[in-house]
Amino acid sequence: MERKEIAGIYCRLSQDDGSTGESGSIQTQKTLLTQYCQEHQIEIGGYYCDDGWSGTNFDRPDFKRMLEDIEAGKINLVLVKDLSRFGREYAQMGLYIEHYFEEKGVRFISVAENIDSKNGTDNLVLPFTNVINSFYARQASTKTKAAHRARAKAGMYLGSRAPFGYLKDPNDRHHLIVDPEAADVVRSIFRMFAEGIGYVRMTKILRERKILNPQAYFNQNNPDYYKNSDYWRKPFDWHATSIRAILNNPVYLGKVVFGRRKTKGFFDKRCVEADESEWIVTENTHEPLISQELWDTVHQMMQSRRRENSSGKVQPFAGLVKCADCGSALNVGYDKKHGRYTGFSCWVYKNYGKERCTSHFISWNALNQLVLEDIRFNALEAKFAAVDYINMLVSAKTEKKQEQLERCKRELKKTDKRIDELSKILNKLYEDLALEKISEERYQSMAPGYEREQLQLKEKREMMAAEIARNNEVYENIEKFLPIIWKYTDIQELTAQILNELIEKIVVHEKVIAEDGTKSQQVDIYYKFIGCINQRRNSSEYTALKDSLIQDFLEEREHSA
Repeated sequence: MERKEIAGIYCRLSQDDGSTGESGSIQTQKTLLTQYCQEHQIEIGGYYCDDGWSGTNFDRPDFKRMLEDIEAGKINLVLVKDLSRFGREYAQMGLYIEHYFEEKGVRFISVAENIDSKNGTDNLVLPFTNVINSFYARQASTKTKAAHRARAKAGMYLGSRAPFGYLKDPNDRHHLIVDPEAADVVRSIFRMFAEGIGYVRMTKILRERKILNPQAYFNQNNPDYYKNSDYWRKPFDWHATSIRAILNNPVYLGKVVFGRRKTKGFFDKRCVEADESEWIVTENTHEPLISQELWDTVHQMMQSRRRENSSGKVQPFAGLVKCADCGSALNVGYDKKHGRYTGFSCWVYKNYGKERCTSHFISWNALNQLVLEDIRFNALEAKFAAVDYINMLVSAKTEKKQEQLERCKRELKKTDKRIDELSKILNKLYEDLALEKISEERYQSMAPGYEREQLQLKEKREMMAAEIARNNEVYENIEKFLPIIWKYTDIQELTAQILNELIEKIVVHEKVIAEDGTKSQQVDIYYKFIGCINQRRNSSEYTALKDSLIQDFLEEREHSA
């Protein structure tokens, strides 16, 4: 007795198939296959429709439901409009059609290709069509990625949702506009971190202020987006990962960054972090929420090891203080009883002893006062003696003065001109040789001298260009540094934000004991952009200048008052 055939009608459509139009819609597939069953007196056991699922992914919900019904014996025939509706990965398709269905006694029919496993699956149309469909899927994926990269390079935002702090422009879904309420929260998070507030303390502050976390804020403004009530739970709970995600997102600098994450492969859809060299970064695509200086400060602080104390704060020197001998960080001691920091000492020394390094101890108060005074004085000198201060920085960081640099630039122009002249002379000599206007002997007597001169000039040019570039970089860095240091002529205390905005590192040397028993300790403060500039600290000229500038500052403040 012949087994009764019960068909499972399978339909699929994804965004990659959008160009198929109405002829390829789910409804059209169902209608066509239903008519086929009626014409061939085949009973329909169920419809299985995966709308919006790629053909390369066989982890589709209705496809899996169809397999469950096959296992349960509810259907024994699978019917599709064409092979591409079944899938677009030839290896997996062959596994199901030629092995799994055969083992389970399931008949497979593809109407468009006139494939029926009842007649055997050795028809060459089946594997060839599967390969072509698989190639189509790969080609479509490649084209989609290329289109996305082209849009990203054009500065178009491609995310499905705007990042926290922004909204999608109603007139252009690829452009971001500021969401004032959420933007204030983003700015607050950056400021708090720069002020030395750690992740744990920040989550408590945000919760106490009853500030909605990004997911809850999105749900509040898009109530129909998620139907699951789980998305509405604990709306004021913040997590350190959410804060880190905000602090690490360059979108807040007004940039569109595409390709920070990627799938592992064509079939392995797990996401991994992409190397920064693979990112596409487009500047000035929308209004920034924070400045580049604040971003740099925050990220310098994020790179250092930062532990919160009992009050939820991070000590402001975290990650900045280094040992002059072994280069490791200096750990800070904390007196819990009195709630204060005690001093810094070498991490290597504390863990491995005198065999590896020495203490390099410096008290908290001593380092704090030293750095505070150094910043204040540099700010005063930069403001009240700007010309002398700039000249001092230039002379400390360059080998040549400005006048010498200008002469070097003029010499470079002369060198370039002579190199061009020699190229023309050598070309003319070679042309004359080729046209037999001069002899080979004459050419050999003249050309080598010109070639040697040209080679020497090129080497000289490279050295001059490199020197000019170094000097230009110094001036550019000084221009960047001055507006930052000017802000701190009257600071009364150090904060993490001030330190990380101004300072690259602080190098502490071991104490030195002189013959008369006096102790001294060298501390090198390396400022951002300009490096270490404390070489004059012990000179009498430095002391006199410092006193004079402080007096000028006090007089100006009194006059302003």
